[in-house]
Amino acid sequence: MKLTSEQLEIFRRSILDVLNANLTRFGLPARAILTHCQVAQGLQVDESQVLDQLDYLQRREPPLVEEVEKVISRERQNWRITEAGRAFLDA
Repeated sequence: MKLTSEQLEIFRRSILDVLNANLTRFGLPARAILTHCQVAQGLQVDESQVLDQLDYLQRREPPLVEEVEKVISRERQNWRITEAGRAFLDA
């Protein structure tokens, strides 16, 4: 489903909100973020769209999210919010 610019903003904010609620060093996988976006926001999105938006938020300057470095099981990507992401939510 193609999202409108308003829906994209809600989607990105929802991603930041769920990562902000989970301030562990381990982060969250895209599947958990997807579930939050679908249940809490009612967004009709899929995991590939979550990954696209995580990539977008990571490429921002400064990055609002970051991938958690994994030593074991590198194929399992987890994400966490950055200081810049928390500052954005606080503003």
